[in-house]
Amino acid sequence: MEWGIITKENFKSAYDVPIKRWDPLSTVSITTKDFGLRKERVRYYGHYSYISPIRGERPKGFKSGEISYEHLDCTEYPIDEVKDIFMSISEGKKIYYNDGTPIGDGFTIIVTEDEKRRDSPFSKTPHKIERIPDSCKAITLINRYPSMARIVSSEIKTSMEEILPAHIKLAQGINLVTISRHFYPSLCFNLIPENVLLGILLSMKAAILYTIEEAIERDYYDIPVSPFFNIGTKVGGSQPRIHGQIYIDLTMDGHGLRLEGYLRAFKEMGDNCHLCETTHGDSDRIILKTKYWTFYTTGSPVRNYHIRFHPNEHIRRFSQLNVNQLLDLAKSLKMIFVALDNIEIDKNRNILFNCCPYGYDANFHLFGDIIPHEIIGGAEMGDDMRVARKLPHEAADEIRRAISG
Repeated sequence: MEWGIITKENFKSAYDVPIKRWDPLSTVSITTKDFGLRKERVRYYGHYSYISPIRGERPKGFKSGEISYEHLDCTEYPIDEVKDIFMSISEGKKIYYNDGTPIGDGFTIIVTEDEKRRDSPFSKTPHKIERIPDSCKAITLINRYPSMARIVSSEIKTSMEEILPAHIKLAQGINLVTISRHFYPSLCFNLIPENVLLGILLSMKAAILYTIEEAIERDYYDIPVSPFFNIGTKVGGSQPRIHGQIYIDLTMDGHGLRLEGYLRAFKEMGDNCHLCETTHGDSDRIILKTKYWTFYTTGSPVRNYHIRFHPNEHIRRFSQLNVNQLLDLAKSLKMIFVALDNIEIDKNRNILFNCCPYGYDANFHLFGDIIPHEIIGGAEMGDDMRVARKLPHEAADEIRRAISG
């Protein structure tokens, strides 16, 4: 089931493939017409989990005995000596660990090379690796160990629909991973050139647009898209190279509880978008405002030093960002990450982009979150709430001072 392909040859049982399981205690059927959803299918909002046997097979960081992810300090360890799982793909040849063990098997599916379209997002055939040109900044690949099934034979799909109960679905979708052509360690954000980070963002955008076009041609609709970065093992980053990921859910069965809250909040705002009109605490929580973006410490943080950001233009999706907006974003993210390093905030961080799903008619304003790693307590796990010790305007002041030097 690697690359999200399920056939009669590798199918064992309904519970040995990626499934999307809705929690019956927090799941509600969507019955309103608020967001223009089509009537053909039953949809839900609530808590769900992707359960994928293949995810456990994915490689994590370095081989045992090699340098560890957390101790990759690039001021002491030369970048050009690092070997990671993506190196064979970028170099177009087999790469070996120090003990002679090969890294990977020499096959891949490349969706975009920078912004150039390559293999179809629905390609059934991984191909042999080929050297990526040095001029390339980033490539977007089909994730070999996905949370969702990308291609499923029709007879298996039909049989699973008959077997599974209503709250369990075959998880259908496409997982993409975007890597820098050359190795840059994610925990050393200051070493990543702005044009490389821009290349990653542009490749992600191009891959989203390519995938959505191909999905619509196959009669998929109402598609949540979640671009994100996991930076560090403490926040889910299994690889040391800077990389972005994109979850494109094609199950067409609804969306999560948090997204439902965002959709309803923007609907209630109507034409008075909070992100377009707020001063973020009379500006004392704004840490950086550029021509294209506003970054601020959110008044209701999910972690200490939780930063929220949004384009100043009211747009709905990551894929609508133009090159100037993405270049400014790359510069700003670098600046803010270095500032967080300087005030000794945990280097393990998530970057999340909250977007309006394709097919939804919602007056949504794209926004993102930068969330540093932090251990949370039991009460915080029991409800959608968090306990923070740092006043947001004080955190903003610390980060502003770090940015200004």
